[in-house]
Amino acid sequence: MTFGAMLVCAVIASGQTTQPAQPAPVKTAEQQYKNIKVLTGLRADLINLTMHGITAELGVECVHCHIWEEWDKDVKPTKEIARRMITMVREMNKTYFAGANVVTCYTCHRGNEHPVGTAILPDTAGLRGMTEAAPPLPVEEKPKTRPSYPSPEAIISKYVEALGGESAIRSVTSRVIHAKRDLPTAAGGLIPVLADVEIYQQAPNLNVMISKTEKFTLAEGFDGAAAWAQNAAGVVNTVAEPEQQRAKRRSDLYESLNLAKNYDRMQIAGIEKVNGHDAYVVVATPHGDTAERLYFDVKTGLLLRRWWSLPTVLSVYPYQVDFDDYHRTNSGVFVPFITRMIPGAPRQEAVANSTLQVIDVRDNVAIDAGKFARPASKAPTGPGR
Repeated sequence: MTFGAMLVCAVIASGQTTQPAQPAPVKTAEQQYKNIKVLTGLRADLINLTMHGITAELGVECVHCHIWEEWDKDVKPTKEIARRMITMVREMNKTYFAGANVVTCYTCHRGNEHPVGTAILPDTAGLRGMTEAAPPLPVEEKPKTRPSYPSPEAIISKYVEALGGESAIRSVTSRVIHAKRDLPTAAGGLIPVLADVEIYQQAPNLNVMISKTEKFTLAEGFDGAAAWAQNAAGVVNTVAEPEQQRAKRRSDLYESLNLAKNYDRMQIAGIEKVNGHDAYVVVATPHGDTAERLYFDVKTGLLLRRWWSLPTVLSVYPYQVDFDDYHRTNSGVFVPFITRMIPGAPRQEAVANSTLQVIDVRDNVAIDAGKFARPASKAPTGPGR
């Protein structure tokens, strides 16, 4: 399964939508929402992402500052405190870091409502008693040699071979996947709903994923020119940047063969553990986008994890996808049968997650071209939250 199956968009059953389709102008936060005081000028489609980032960095929920479903009300003192903190963070970055998001809410809070401002003393249980002799001074060690890693190109080459080799990968011109997924729904994606998932892929870069539940259907795709998303109300929108370019890259049926071409710069950051496996960490920076991290199994060469982020006005919001349980398809190409997403979609709460379990994969089957066409959109029934 290529990464196009995990198109980077934020579709949730509550009816939240992505950036309106062009040529309609993108609204600012104060144009779309009421009572915006410090985030003025911010694109409206980044408000929810920014709010989710704050909740994750402080370890709180939306109602810590807001009244549920009455988001504009200024009732809780914490909301005004949050405004002052946002102003402080932005001013610090503007003054000392040329506007770059170096200082964030997480810099101090570390996932806690109240940041720790005093050093924490060590646990005395492990300290020596006063009468114990001090340990001898350590013998001076020889300088450690810098570890030697394979080049990014060599790691990608091993990955291609692990999937079955270039010849086998190029022999696949279409793919149909049947899967199950606990689909994140409601505000922030915090309520999982079981969905039947159908994924259709056609070379070179046509892709559509349809998720059906008992009460609604979601769809998302790339039609060869643009990524789109259809929410539970049937409203179709063009996916916002930077997810648009990311969806384009991941919809490539031969993305594994084109990885090196997709990035301006690639470098090895070391070895880290991913679900019990040692993995080479390749930091890859695509043109005009933030760096991604690709984790390749040291032994098998298979891709175990993909990490990237979405920039917000206050920080960067991480998104991680893990790949597991690779199986060989009828074409001889290996695909992951388990994909875990944290959060469930890039613009959802950090505590949300989703797992896609593949049931069946069929390569080189005929697919009706109309399957990849962007569907007609229903008229919105009300304003976005």
